[in-house]
This record gives sequence, C-alpha cells and structure tokens, in this order.
Amino acid sequence: MGSFIANGFKLISRLDRDIGVVIDNCLGFLYSMNLMHEMRREIGQIESELYDMVYLGRTPAGCEFKENLFRLRILPLMKRLAPAGYYFGIDPESRVLLGYWPQPSGVSELDTGTSLDDVAEPTALPIDHSLP
Repeated sequence: MGSFIANGFKLISRLDRDIGVVIDNCLGFLYSMNLMHEMRREIGQIESELYDMVYLGRTPAGCEFKENLFRLRILPLMKRLAPAGYYFGIDPESRVLLGYWPQPSGVSELDTGTSLDDVAEPTALPIDHSLP
C-alpha cells in the first residue's frame, strides 16, 4: 500500500447530513486502496450488509443500522489505514471535513479531540432521519 497523503492530508468526505454519503465515500476510498485479503473480505461483508438492509430504507431503523455500521465496522477500518504520523478523523481547522490529518507533535489521537469518535455520536453528526 502506497502513501495516499497529499498536501498534508487526504480528504475522504464532507460531514454530510446523510450518513449514507459518508459511508459511500469511505467505501469508495477503501476500494481504491490495494488492501490485503482480510480487509477486502471485511469490506465485502459490509457491502453485503448494506445491500440486505435496503428494505429498511430511510426509516429510523435503517438510519440506526447505518450509523452503527459506520461506527462499529467502517471507522475501525479507516483508522487502521492511517499512515504513521496521521490520524483518521475530523479536520481540526474546518470541523466539516473527514480524512487523514497530520498528528500534532507529541499529542496522541485521543488528546486532539478531533477523531471521528466525536462525530460518530448521533448528536454530533446531524443526520436527516426524515422519510423521503
């Protein structure tokens, strides 16, 4: 796997009101990477789960399913791919971009307050739960 950092960061997504857009952008990035078999298989399982939940649509149960899928399955994958000296999370300056950002010197990811764990909380990421 080669370096994917350009200009000090790699933008993956805007923090969109629709968690489905964030999921699509993260999965698109993962598909663009040359990943080991284990991670490719895990991504395939995530895609299968997304396909199976299509009947839930934009119901509250469907939105909850996607939020949990992102928080519990996709987020750990994205974090595992962070190159040395970078973390996956929210842009510390704009707070509306999601990607890989340079780790401040001498500060761990947990100390930055900019990891996606903050965004993954339902109240932190405004998600549109309205039906179409």
